[in-house]
Amino acid sequence: MITPRLCAPAYELGECAEPVTGLPELLADPAAAAELTAPAAGFHTYRWSDADVTELMALAVGRTLAEAHVPGPDIDMVILATDSLPRDRTAHRDVAELLDETGMDRATVLTTGLMDCATAMVAVGTAASYVRDGTARNVLVVTGDLADRATGGARIVAGGAAIASDAAASVLVSATAPGLPVRAMAHHSAPELNLGGGPQQQLLSRINAHRALFARLAERTGTDLGTVRSVLPSNFARNVLKLYLGEVGLGDVLSLGNIGRIAHCLGSDPLINLADRLAQEKTDRLAQEKTDRPAQEKDAPKGATGDDSLVLFGAGVSHLAAVLLGAQPLPGLPKEAP
Repeated sequence: MITPRLCAPAYELGECAEPVTGLPELLADPAAAAELTAPAAGFHTYRWSDADVTELMALAVGRTLAEAHVPGPDIDMVILATDSLPRDRTAHRDVAELLDETGMDRATVLTTGLMDCATAMVAVGTAASYVRDGTARNVLVVTGDLADRATGGARIVAGGAAIASDAAASVLVSATAPGLPVRAMAHHSAPELNLGGGPQQQLLSRINAHRALFARLAERTGTDLGTVRSVLPSNFARNVLKLYLGEVGLGDVLSLGNIGRIAHCLGSDPLINLADRLAQEKTDRLAQEKTDRPAQEKDAPKGATGDDSLVLFGAGVSHLAAVLLGAQPLPGLPKEAP
């Protein structure tokens, strides 16, 4: 059985950064502004772009391919996770231009949708399945959205729990490139959340949905998720994330540092958070190599073991999805290896 490796996550943020306090929705609602910008929630800056979403995607994809040392023609499949493509045939033209610009014009392209900000994590799990069963050797997952298209221009989203930003992200799932092993994927649908209901019922449904998702993920790994070192989530308000993830014993390992810096980049958040985490680990490792510590102490972050794992977690209105990764990268394999 082939072990899929998740390689070279990269992203491109909207080129314009603005304080969230200037958003018309918050200027019109001082109470909501106070709640979302308080330290408990953590929002400060959001990003927006005048570019088409495929322009942001192309920049992210270029970085992923360069870092993974995989040329565009070697990509077998591309899975797009976005709600921001045009709703007519011009979408086909835009995607063709994206493939041409990035050299992936031999790839088969698929799209996933209808799961809001959980869609990208379902796409990562789907890519891992294609690699695991040998259908493809290199699958590129590309996600990205613009609020003008994906949310109809609204910046306050997720029932008031997040502030939307424009961004794109990409990651390679490969049979041979060096990267983090994909150990398991789980998703959960709670369609009743699309049907309204009172606040208490909505809260209970969301808590139950999180419990069901992570129970399924634990079942598929045969563990209690006690090895999870970090959850890299959709960037909702800090207090909201801590509430839901606390219910499954993961509230203390949430990665929350990007909420204030970039707000909620819709489906791209988990990959952005992972890219930043890996970049920081690389910086720390280079600094560590300047010390006189023995080599075996430099191979892994302090406290890490081969069993440690990371979780990419995407949350939509009525869908949740999580991907469990090994925290230690696997080395690359020769291209001819199965």
